[in-house]
Amino acid sequence: MGGVTGGLAGAGMTVRAESDFVEARASLLRRWLSPITASAGLLAATTMLLWAWDRPLPHEHLIYIYFVPTALIAIRYGSVSAILMTSGATFAAAYFFYAPRFSLAVENPLDVLELVFFSMLALLASQVVSGFASDRDVARRRPLQRARWRSWAGLWKRAGR
Repeated sequence: MGGVTGGLAGAGMTVRAESDFVEARASLLRRWLSPITASAGLLAATTMLLWAWDRPLPHEHLIYIYFVPTALIAIRYGSVSAILMTSGATFAAAYFFYAPRFSLAVENPLDVLELVFFSMLALLASQVVSGFASDRDVARRRPLQRARWRSWAGLWKRAGR
């Protein structure tokens, strides 16, 4: 009898350990994968938009449009994600928009200076914007935002009846 009870207790602990592992994994996904995916998506969308505008417009100063998705990421996910977004935007701009194209080697020193200034300004702006919505506030707002979306979804379902 003692062996069966011990076996059941052991099985219960294993199930709990597995559920803790699943919760930790879900938390990891929410904490890291969502910001990375959102940042990469906004970076790609902004780059495609700028690529479409690059032909009719001169390329000078188009990099500063990357401030918008950087600010959105800073507001939603905090400063760490915004810093990664800034780095990605700088490399994407250097690769796609500055001569020679499709290379990270930028030939004009003024363009290099512009990339450096963009990076510094974007990092400063992301710190300021994420300071308005501190990282703790961002983490605390996420469940509230999900609850709001669920309530909106409920209203839409009721309105459709």
